[in-house]
Amino acid sequence: MYLIVFAQSFCTFRLPELLSLCEMFGSHVEVVYYSNTSPFCLLNAGGDDVIKEVLERSVLILFAVKIWGHFSSRRELYEYKFPDITPNNDTFNILLHAFGRKVSLKEKIDVIENIKYLPLSGCVDCKAPHTVYYICELYKKGNPEATEVYFGPLIGYSTRNTIKDFSLKKRLYIGRTSMDTELSFIMNNLGKVRKGDLIYDPFVGTGSLLIPASHYGAFTLGADLDIKTLKGWGKSTKKNEEFYRPEQSILGNMKFYGIDRNYIGAISANFAVDLIRDAPLFDAIITDPPYGIREAALRPGKAEHNQFSLSVQFKELLNFAAKTLVVNGRLVYWLPVIRELYNDSFLPQHPCLQITSNSEQILNTKTSRRLLVMRKCRGITETTDQSYVSGDEHYLEQFRDVYFSSKELLS
Repeated sequence: MYLIVFAQSFCTFRLPELLSLCEMFGSHVEVVYYSNTSPFCLLNAGGDDVIKEVLERSVLILFAVKIWGHFSSRRELYEYKFPDITPNNDTFNILLHAFGRKVSLKEKIDVIENIKYLPLSGCVDCKAPHTVYYICELYKKGNPEATEVYFGPLIGYSTRNTIKDFSLKKRLYIGRTSMDTELSFIMNNLGKVRKGDLIYDPFVGTGSLLIPASHYGAFTLGADLDIKTLKGWGKSTKKNEEFYRPEQSILGNMKFYGIDRNYIGAISANFAVDLIRDAPLFDAIITDPPYGIREAALRPGKAEHNQFSLSVQFKELLNFAAKTLVVNGRLVYWLPVIRELYNDSFLPQHPCLQITSNSEQILNTKTSRRLLVMRKCRGITETTDQSYVSGDEHYLEQFRDVYFSSKELLS
């Protein structure tokens, strides 16, 4: 059994990302325990290689440990004999990771020195040990004693630091709608983006969602009605910059990160206009449609920047995905919701698309947005294969007013 230690970030997306990556690598796993309130997840997997593959892609996992012992207190750890461990002379180091309480360096050393029956005869090497062992502790609020203690060798660390390398603060070109870097990587992991895939963002903006895809080796393509955003024309959104410079554009960002060879380009067009043939082309469509908070929603089939029904926009997006995704391809997109009114009947549906993940990010006390992942389960066979909403479509039209309103929502 393995202990997956998550970061306390975007907690509702952690398990979907883990399961998506396991499925992408063709690995069957069993989740023994998981909670959004705890960083610890217990997992049965087919071997260390399965966990290592996931760690190479995940941005929500910190590290993973192979469990040699699970205890309800430190005292149990101190007295436990590890019968199945073969003594070895390799160099090692023991680290302690605690959640729910700060543990001083002196206390950590005391804990390590109190373990009586650990058959490690090699020398301690804090800089470059052959094997790292972890003591992972979980504390409940108000309890100074650990209620869960795990011990075992480190399988590996994740690639979470990648999000620092692609931080918006360091990025050459950003705009008002540039997606948070961590969420961009999460969306690509939920979309199962792999090397050689063809990825499309029909509301590409400044290209934030295409950057992780290009980084992972996929070929990327985007579209947006706003040619100024695509080209980096006009006033800059960066502090101390009045106007964008010529090198500030989506292509400029790709060159900045050295991934421009995977970037096909972006076209100034409405996704609902038939510029792309109705044939299975894309392995994933990963996008953040406008919903009237920072940018206006756009009328499909028209060049004008007119606001229109959000429900129409999302239904058009599903129809487009059903036509242009390959079978088993993924549509990953955000849907705004009013928390008090939300239920699953308000989700856009399509006969050819199956919802595989539905995670919430809370925006304020009244509204949130849901990150939806849909898998294309079959090709279109009938002209009646169109998107639909089972519940009240008017529900989405209230979102913008509720988001900005300071009044109580009226039923």
